[in-house]
This record gives sequence, C-alpha cells and structure tokens, in this order.
Amino acid sequence: MEEIPNYPENQKQFEGQPRPPMPQPENNMVLAIITTVCCCIPFGIVGIIYASKVHSYYYTKQYALALQAADNAKKWSLIGIGLGIVGWLLYSLTNVIPLIYILKDL
Repeated sequence: MEEIPNYPENQKQFEGQPRPPMPQPENNMVLAIITTVCCCIPFGIVGIIYASKVHSYYYTKQYALALQAADNAKKWSLIGIGLGIVGWLLYSLTNVIPLIYILKDL
C-alpha cells in the first residue's frame, strides 16, 4: 500500500511556485444598501463605507484588511437590520395595536 504524505494535497500542488492570490471577498454592498433604504440609515451608511473599501484593499494586496472590511460591512448591516426590526416591532406595539383596539370599539 502506498504511503500518504503528511501535507495537504493543495500544498503539494504549489510547492516551489508562488501561491495564487486569495479569492476576492464578498463586499456585502447589497446588504448595506438594503439596510440603509429599508431599516436603519446610520448603520447602513457605516456598512456602505466598509463595503466600498473591500475592492481597494483587495487590489492593493491587503487581503487581511479586505477581509476585515467585508466582515465589518456585514456586521454593521446586520446590526442595522436587527435594530430596524426591533424598531418596527416597537412602533407596532405602541401605535398600531392600540389603534386597532380603538377602532374595534367604534
């Protein structure tokens, strides 16, 4: 039986050769725009700012910063969506539901 080498298969392929650049991370711009338009403008704007930095970091070969900017864009967008949902729920509880009870008695 043939012995399996200790290193992963993908390292064997690039031994002695420069590694290809890492794949470009998703910039999450669409998520940030949806957050800005539908949910929470301040957090969406922060998400858009971080999302716009992803491509420039990637093309200047600052891969760690590109990943960090993509993660920050996603994080702030999801925070904005969460706060937007909480805001709509609070609005519904304080305004819409009492209005339904008022109109029900008429």
